[in-house]
Amino acid sequence: MKFAHIADVHHGYEQYNQPWRAEDFAKAFKVIAEKAVESNADFVVIAGDLFHRSLPSPRTIKEAVETLWMFRKENIPVFAVEGNHDKTSRDISAYHLLESLGLLNVLGLRRNPVRGENVESLRIQNVYLVKGVVDDVEILGDRHRSKWQLEKVLPLLKPESDKSVLVLHQAVKEVVDIDLDMAYELTINDLPEANYYAFGHIHLPKIYEFDGKVIAYPGSVERYDLREASKIVRYRDELVLKDGIRKGFILVKNFRPEFVEIETRELYDVEIEDESVEGLEKKFLEVLGRADKDGIMVAKLKSSDAVDVRRLSEVAAKRVRYAEIRFQRILEEIEEVEIKQESEFFTDFELKLLELLKGEMDEDEVYSLVVEHYLSGGALKQEEDAEERVVEEETEKKGEEQFKGDEEADEAERRAEETEKAKSTKKARKPKTLLDFLGVEEE
Repeated sequence: MKFAHIADVHHGYEQYNQPWRAEDFAKAFKVIAEKAVESNADFVVIAGDLFHRSLPSPRTIKEAVETLWMFRKENIPVFAVEGNHDKTSRDISAYHLLESLGLLNVLGLRRNPVRGENVESLRIQNVYLVKGVVDDVEILGDRHRSKWQLEKVLPLLKPESDKSVLVLHQAVKEVVDIDLDMAYELTINDLPEANYYAFGHIHLPKIYEFDGKVIAYPGSVERYDLREASKIVRYRDELVLKDGIRKGFILVKNFRPEFVEIETRELYDVEIEDESVEGLEKKFLEVLGRADKDGIMVAKLKSSDAVDVRRLSEVAAKRVRYAEIRFQRILEEIEEVEIKQESEFFTDFELKLLELLKGEMDEDEVYSLVVEHYLSGGALKQEEDAEERVVEEETEKKGEEQFKGDEEADEAERRAEETEKAKSTKKARKPKTLLDFLGVEEE
């Protein structure tokens, strides 16, 4: 038994607002399809985000149809789930259009049963779980869900066969915790039993085995952002070049995954630093000279003096297909010291007294000064001023509280009116099915 595990195709993604980048993503999917057919795969799973948007353009749909037809010609069934990018809040999505053309089968909970050569529907209460079947292998899955939705859905995805594949577009905590900084929706312990977990959503190729469970992410088919760069360039004291992320798909043989790499357009993640502008530009031109002319370069330049980014961008545009240049000035680290004025803490009399104490005064002189201050009413005046400030602050505070209370009262009254209005015009509708409860609108 052999199958191809593909995810995060992102058909139609015009990265950097460049239409030719959408062509790159379409080309990568086509290359993967060709390799999957050549490998004699028994079936294909697409673990979400076949499209970059839930409403793909006619051109994008046409390109997807042309590639999926390659599987149809070879009688290779395709099973897919919707991802967070291309799912909709309704029953029908672009996936169902492709399903109606016989190009793929949409896995998951449905309002109506679907049956075919490689598809079965299992009734669960008042909905149907649509699953794939190829020989003795069961393929289950569902669209991208939130955490609370998964609590309801995952227990329903239990296989009836000893051989099964679970297809989901989610982030697993144990995988995320290893070396990624992103949110997750489930843990390994939440997963129902399966021989192979075909995941999508994480764009970096990852294959992990936890307690005998193989959890695999093939990653996106093309370079979706700078974290997926093919080459990493760092140039400070010396030039350092590193290989970045591979792109491709996973070929699974008897539930053992093998990553199959494909060639994609080069994406360079570049950081260059030099104290002088002349040194910085020299290093930048050296890096440009090493880059593929059809590649994409995103460069961060650091220097003590300002750099003419526009001029360097024009130079880069002649050397590579697309370039983005960002500049960051190197600043000397200055320790922040908070300076407070003595007047923030002492009265005028206290400041005067402190000033006198800095000089040579005996105790009798200090005592005489203090007595004179109190007899002249200075202390009383300070106490009166202090009391006035307290009264003013309390008055102001009460005014603010009253204003805030009025606002809260007005808001509460408005909400009550809206609630009464809603009750009088529309009765609360009880969810008819599990799909209604999960927020899927019926067409």
